[in-house]
Amino acid sequence: MEIIHIRNEQLLNLNDEYAVAIGNFDGIHIAHEKIINTAKKIAHAKKLKFGVMCFDIPPRQLVNNIDNYYLLRSFDQKRNILEDMNVEVLFLLHFNNEIRNMDAKTFVRKMIIANNIKEVVCGYDFHFGINKSGDVNLLSSYHEFSTIIVPRYDLNNQRISSTLIHELIMHGEIKQANSLLTRPFSIIGHVIHGNKKGKSIGFPTANIKPIVNYRIPQSGVYISKTIVNNKEYYSMTNIGHNPTFNFVNFKSIETHIFDFNEDIYNQEIEIVFIDYLRRERIFDSIDDLIKQLKDDKEKIIEYFKEND
Repeated sequence: MEIIHIRNEQLLNLNDEYAVAIGNFDGIHIAHEKIINTAKKIAHAKKLKFGVMCFDIPPRQLVNNIDNYYLLRSFDQKRNILEDMNVEVLFLLHFNNEIRNMDAKTFVRKMIIANNIKEVVCGYDFHFGINKSGDVNLLSSYHEFSTIIVPRYDLNNQRISSTLIHELIMHGEIKQANSLLTRPFSIIGHVIHGNKKGKSIGFPTANIKPIVNYRIPQSGVYISKTIVNNKEYYSMTNIGHNPTFNFVNFKSIETHIFDFNEDIYNQEIEIVFIDYLRRERIFDSIDDLIKQLKDDKEKIIEYFKEND
């Protein structure tokens, strides 16, 4: 997949013509997938290049001046998903104050018409330009390109949105969140040194520092898979404050990888969240904790026997 970076009002002088899905695509959920696949079908039918246009950061992060904006995916994760969807070109708009303050008609002229985009596909609620002044009605008024509007997508009488998925993850409803995403929710991070208490009781864990500011799930124990060096392992992941051993104020993320005994400190691993298993709690003794961990592991192994 080719990535075309667009900064401010840069003119690219492109020779190809494109059918492009435009949107924020935070996380790339199943409603986003409909928009992107619609552009793909049109591109193939009209022999155009198939592209996606989105911003490099969520616009709300700059507009609302949010330093700690929570993400569902890193950029690399989004790129990999788009590549798997056979997107040929990613138009990556660098969202800054100049683009933020650009009026809607200038956005259309500079970002769409000037870049030989002949087919625009977007969701029914897509807005752009200063103060969200541009919408699907404005796009549809242009004759230089065609606009295809993908209607609202509901599942079980609920509108599919990134906001909904963020809320589900915050409440530990991982399985439901995954049903709305094109890929299960996962966190990529570097393995860091912890207190090594897990190893002392027979359950060594890899503690990770996330590579971006992910939306962190509710505290608790999760059924998960962990990817190390492109190999996938069953695992159980704890998110929380370690109340039994040594309470910490921040939420730690640590995963016990089944049938694994390698030194992976400082390496990058990916934890794929499958389902919520139980809440985090304080145990009266180490023996009680060990008994619970053994029970957790048995339940997870049984889960994968039934579902993998």
